[in-house]
Amino acid sequence: MADPYSILDVSPDVDEATLRRRYLELVRRNPPEKCPRQFAEIREAYEQLRDPVRRLERQLFQVRGGESVDDVIADLRSRVQATRIPTEILLSLAER
Repeated sequence: MADPYSILDVSPDVDEATLRRRYLELVRRNPPEKCPRQFAEIREAYEQLRDPVRRLERQLFQVRGGESVDDVIADLRSRVQATRIPTEILLSLAER
């Protein structure tokens, strides 16, 4: 699957309300009966980003060009602190 952020045309630090608005906007433009492939791609991208565990996993394992692992870890720590992900979700992720 292509990058869900590019499919929905949002930044990685998008909040949930903006993510949902963007998803609904794209669904209105690409209804399933007229654009089944685009709709399926949009839906999968949204499902991946709206789930905090899947979103965090994506961020944890995605190292972009020119970044070191330490840079990615530092970025993730600041994101976790900024988004205040519930402890239960972080613990469930750690148990995987």
